[in-house]
Amino acid sequence: MIKQSMNELEAIREDIAKKMERLQVIEKEIKSQEKDLKIVAESIEKNLAGYVHKDEFTKFFQKPYVIIPQRQNKILVVVPKFIKGFQVGWLWKETESFYVYNLDQYSAWLGDVPRELLEEINFKKEIEADIRDNQIFFEPSQQEIIKKKLGQHIKDITETSARIVRGHEFDLIAEMIENGNLPFKPKKVANEDLREEKGKITLYNYQKPAFAKFFETGALGLFYPTGSGKSIIACKIIDTIKGKKLIVVPTRTLIEMWNWYIETYIPHAKEEIKIITYQGYRASEEEFVLTIFDECQKLPADTFSRLALIKTKYRVGLSASPHREDGRESYIFALTGFPMGLNWQEYMETTGRKYHPIYVHIVRGSSGKEKKVFELLNRNDKTFIFCDTIELGKRIANSLDVPFIFGETGQRLDLIKENKVLVVSRVMDLGVSIKDLKHIIEVDFLFGSRQQELQRTGRLMHSLEKNVRHDIIFTEKEIEQYGKRIWSLQEKGFTIKVES
Repeated sequence: MIKQSMNELEAIREDIAKKMERLQVIEKEIKSQEKDLKIVAESIEKNLAGYVHKDEFTKFFQKPYVIIPQRQNKILVVVPKFIKGFQVGWLWKETESFYVYNLDQYSAWLGDVPRELLEEINFKKEIEADIRDNQIFFEPSQQEIIKKKLGQHIKDITETSARIVRGHEFDLIAEMIENGNLPFKPKKVANEDLREEKGKITLYNYQKPAFAKFFETGALGLFYPTGSGKSIIACKIIDTIKGKKLIVVPTRTLIEMWNWYIETYIPHAKEEIKIITYQGYRASEEEFVLTIFDECQKLPADTFSRLALIKTKYRVGLSASPHREDGRESYIFALTGFPMGLNWQEYMETTGRKYHPIYVHIVRGSSGKEKKVFELLNRNDKTFIFCDTIELGKRIANSLDVPFIFGETGQRLDLIKENKVLVVSRVMDLGVSIKDLKHIIEVDFLFGSRQQELQRTGRLMHSLEKNVRHDIIFTEKEIEQYGKRIWSLQEKGFTIKVES
């Protein structure tokens, strides 16, 4: 017992020492920035006297953003584009000069939000409660507010708990999230659930903090770019945890991919793992030690809400595109865990990877799109031509005399291996790792879906090829209505070149 306490004390000392070192680095950075700002201000006073007020200019850099209040616990933050490295929440809109970010209590929870900004937000947290199995637990002092806010979703209320009404599970979770509460509390992974790993998976340096964070919290969201090894981290976690595991995926293709990961990296754990699709889940009393939600941006959808209450001790969410168009982006984090890997720019710098070019082409109509495909296509390069509309996809595939992969197509991976050029529908958006893919051409898409745009360009980040490129073809009307698709790419650091 004494030895354990001494070890804990030493760990605390090490943690304090690291924080003190980090504080010293931050102080040096602040002094350096203050010096640079003073030089800039003096230059402005000398060269732009009468045009720029030096004192007001200096004040601007102390608070280079504007807050626009929205509904409860949500704000917009407007910041000039020339302010380097300032990014909070989600990129909602941009003009020629400004970025406009959407910030709520859960994107604030992600970190990377200036302390001064958090102080001004002053988000309310009305409910303090925890969900375990089919019950909600709370302190006696919370009973009245729980009744008021969640009364229609609960029954058998006691001083410290209540049962969730069958069929109201996700409605209750949504209410808790909107009232500033994480429904599943992070908890350290218990020693009794750990074992010595057999797979001996080696992680890259940038992956190790995420792996460690899982054991600190027991609830982890992995949001690194596609091709960064999120599934490998998940396999290592599976290998280190005892007991039954569940993997939830959106497509049959991803079941194939996960079976390959398991056979390749952790075949000894195969009998412990159950893989299902979101659509195929049926409520049961089955319990799991660990549940992995692949493409977890799908989890907050009404049709999949029942999965949120799977009986699981620990949880991991995987997604390169944690975006939704229904206002439930924050639910992704609330239903999975502590987010890691959201900053793609940091990942690219750490790994030395380069962003591939993305070109936007604006044409007059559908016929212009088909003509542009023929102009852009190089039949010697492995190419996906994305087309959501089945009729148009078949027409383009027939014109090019290439296969069209859509919902009814079988043996998809075989077709991909055997053909250089393929027309593909949205069934190829998620989870497909094609190492020789060199070119993506988007002809038709799901309206303004930022999630889909990130996923599609992500297919190229799996590739081992050099000089890959992504072309997106909009009509003039589409760029006006659905141009926000490309905001997610800009947010992650891609450069967009418009060619009309």
